[in-house]
Amino acid sequence: MAKPPAGPAKLYTIARTDTPFLVVYADPLQRTKSGRAKRIYKWFAEQGAATTYQAELNKQLVTEGTAGVQFTSALRADALAAREHLDVAGHNTCTLHQLAQRYTTQMAGTATKAFALDDQVILFLEDKEWVDGASEETVKNLKIRLWLWIDLARISTVGEISRDTVECLRTRPVSAQTRKNDLAAASNFCTWLVDKRRLDHHPLKGLRRPKVHHGKKPTLTADECAAVLRHAGAQRATLAVMIFAGARPSELEETRLIYEETPWVRIEGGKLKGRANRVTPMLPALRAFLAAAGDPAQVPPLSRHERERIGTAAGITWKPDICRHTYISFRLQLAQNDALVAREAGTSEGIIYRHYHGLKTPAEARGWQDLRPPAHSSQ
Repeated sequence: MAKPPAGPAKLYTIARTDTPFLVVYADPLQRTKSGRAKRIYKWFAEQGAATTYQAELNKQLVTEGTAGVQFTSALRADALAAREHLDVAGHNTCTLHQLAQRYTTQMAGTATKAFALDDQVILFLEDKEWVDGASEETVKNLKIRLWLWIDLARISTVGEISRDTVECLRTRPVSAQTRKNDLAAASNFCTWLVDKRRLDHHPLKGLRRPKVHHGKKPTLTADECAAVLRHAGAQRATLAVMIFAGARPSELEETRLIYEETPWVRIEGGKLKGRANRVTPMLPALRAFLAAAGDPAQVPPLSRHERERIGTAAGITWKPDICRHTYISFRLQLAQNDALVAREAGTSEGIIYRHYHGLKTPAEARGWQDLRPPAHSSQ
């Protein structure tokens, strides 16, 4: 059994098939470089074992925490007065412990406002990762933006969070999109603090966000698509699904390739915010690249490092969702139907009209749809 924890052990249900239960606690005998108690993680395959382990840890916490308490006459008088008050009000079955719990969950008092922000950020990021199932990249992004905000605002406790301390994110000299993303990270964190009863109100409520002027989306030319596919090697089928079906990198794991009389691609993106489940036709170009790869039912995901490596080899600058933007712009030129392309791309007609019209010429679109793998290629 571990040493008594510095605080209550927490039990999380996480997205792991083999060990979906996680117990997290702080070990007071181990310290991080910043001097905080080190967090210990222990995974379990069965919920019963995890619950028992959590209970044993918390039992030690209660024992250690009350061993030195002296039940003085003043403390006894306070407890008896509270008990009498509850009985008179008709709450005979309510214990003082239950009363304290209810009060602390409903009131964000001075004690909660004195919480150190660095500790709260760590707890928030743990919840995002283990409870909400956020990706490693999302958690890293939130961490960077939150530490930036804390440093810029020069705040160290929850009680120092206010509209004024958030204002520094809205006015700092960077692009409107960056400022908007910074405010979104701070808002996410403040929402969590309000939900945990550690903030009385949300400081960003009603705050006007920077307006982002969206221009035309960055896309690849047909020749650049050919170069990317030529340098993709073993990842060629994956890149083909991204270029000829518009799948995002985050959607590849849930993408299925169906080879029926009319072949099609099923993309499930509903687990992520703003991602729509959809079905797209398997275009002849994609069908040819998949046939060269042995007609896989699924393609392996492609990390950002791998995408950037392939882009460098192909002589292009890799930008977020550039393959998806390429697919939509070429597909729109060929189909000439906003509603059809919006449905296949899992977006709205307004987005299609605003961002993708006029990006490609008919000749460029024909060059894109005529792309094929090299003869006798198995990858």
